[in-house]
Amino acid sequence: MIDVTMILGSFEFKITTAAFQSLERRHDQNKAVLKRIGRTSATQHLGTNAGTIKMNGTVLPHWNGGWGQMDRLRAMANSGDAHELIDGFGQSWGRWEIASVVETGSEYFNGAPLKIDFGVTLQEYGGDDGSGLDILAAGLAIASRLF
Repeated sequence: MIDVTMILGSFEFKITTAAFQSLERRHDQNKAVLKRIGRTSATQHLGTNAGTIKMNGTVLPHWNGGWGQMDRLRAMANSGDAHELIDGFGQSWGRWEIASVVETGSEYFNGAPLKIDFGVTLQEYGGDDGSGLDILAAGLAIASRLF
């Protein structure tokens, strides 16, 4: 795994396939705001929203990896499956779904791009481990007791 920067499921991001040059990882907090008369609003922490990762990079299909790299990523996205994300050090970042794949071809020669700039957005898969409060399930449980 020397030249691998990240692995998503079976797809390896590396120099010889789709090398990303930037990675942005984001985890926003979910806060409820209670407006109060004559006082500053109060906030309550409800938990962490699902994280997102944005990777941007370049594929040189004529050099290595071929023109099918973006097709593979789109096929993975179309499956709707969550994939384990592992960095170049072998550390697991958990399970992630592909939210979008964007590509821009340039430097065309004989109808084919010599350079493809790409963007991949991943959304963290929350899992189904049963931890935390499921508001819909709690609401349904309360409603069933009322009727």
